[in-house]
Amino acid sequence: MKPLLKLTNASLYYKSGFRFFRARKKIALKDLSFQISPGDKLGVLGRNGSGKSSLLKLLAGIYQPDRGQYLAAQGARAAFVGLQQGFVPYMTGSENIVLTGILMGMSKDEVQNKIRAIINFSELGEAISEPVYSYSAGMKARLAFAVSAFSNPDILLIDEAMSVGDRAFRVKSSEKISELISGDAAVVLVSHEPKLIQSVCSKALWLERGGIVLEGDSTSVAEEYRKSFEENHKYSAEDDAQEKSMNSSISRVYD
Repeated sequence: MKPLLKLTNASLYYKSGFRFFRARKKIALKDLSFQISPGDKLGVLGRNGSGKSSLLKLLAGIYQPDRGQYLAAQGARAAFVGLQQGFVPYMTGSENIVLTGILMGMSKDEVQNKIRAIINFSELGEAISEPVYSYSAGMKARLAFAVSAFSNPDILLIDEAMSVGDRAFRVKSSEKISELISGDAAVVLVSHEPKLIQSVCSKALWLERGGIVLEGDSTSVAEEYRKSFEENHKYSAEDDAQEKSMNSSISRVYD
């Protein structure tokens, strides 16, 4: 089966600070090699700063590797369900729906057929006719989520920080994610909560400092990840509490 996405020794760098008038180059992702095929449910485990979000942006085509190779199947449609999608500030919410949908691979007719459902899901009401620069961060995030969720992607890229809006909208968005995950699309879900990865994904990889520590079935990787941080007392109660609400919302459809 032909892969939808493939990374071969892919590395990504960023510049941080200046030393003697030269920016220092740091590693965001290091020598990553794996592929995503139709129907795959891949979990990516790692602490904050391990490179999870950078990996999602690389898979979405937002970043290109500084070294190595990134290949995407022709016509493959990827949707990045997260908080960091950009809009054109001076365009209205409706206009941004059309533009973003087309950039995600939808036809203009397809976007027009779905625009009412997207607007209703976002709960923006009359604000959808206002320029996006007037939106709060939460309104932008809800609109970005709605467009991604209705794009019928071949690959669904999910950021653990996707919960947006009030409690009711967070529940609704989690239910929509559950619906999408249980469909035919390939899924890449990043998190630092092993129970969530274990319940949703069939295979997983563990990132640390931008590199792959372990790759395999989700149960084995999640157990090794958990044991590592229990032994080193680095798996905090705060991290656990932060993920419990999302874990219960998404994984309950698999119980």
